[in-house]
Amino acid sequence: MTDMNFLSFLRVPPFVLEAILLQGKRPDVSKLVGWEFKGHNIGLLPRLGRILKFKKGFVSFGDEVIGYNVLVEQNSPTEPWIALPDESNPKRHGFFKVYPAEFSPKHNLYPHALLLDYSKGGNPIFDPSRVLRDYLVKPFEDNDDLYLGKAYAELFGKTIFVGFFVLERYNKSTFKI
Repeated sequence: MTDMNFLSFLRVPPFVLEAILLQGKRPDVSKLVGWEFKGHNIGLLPRLGRILKFKKGFVSFGDEVIGYNVLVEQNSPTEPWIALPDESNPKRHGFFKVYPAEFSPKHNLYPHALLLDYSKGGNPIFDPSRVLRDYLVKPFEDNDDLYLGKAYAELFGKTIFVGFFVLERYNKSTFKI
């Protein structure tokens, strides 16, 4: 399994992704900060919603780490991640706070993961991203560029599985807070 790459994750069955997630290690947040990662959602809901490709960035804000998503062109996973509306003015949205999942009293299904908590990202009250909670692990000890995530939505007090996603280091972040 250690020879897996970004594209190979897109073909892995969900039960194998779950096993990889369970064995993954918590990412070193300092190796995420200052970078944007190309991302691809895996699963039926993202496919139906036509939200497969995205970028996710991480920046420090005082002693905290926050993150954001970047809207990208929904082309093939073998083509470049092109920011929309354009590369010089990317749409950043879906902000989240990053912290160890074990510190969350409610969202700690994977205590060995990082939690990307969109409810603490300062998103507008009616922004649908506010319901998202992502768990992020480093699947392979010797690779700080590839990560596996699992997304949930919190709706009406219930935590609902949305899908898996994979991230790979892509470019330096230019976002300034």
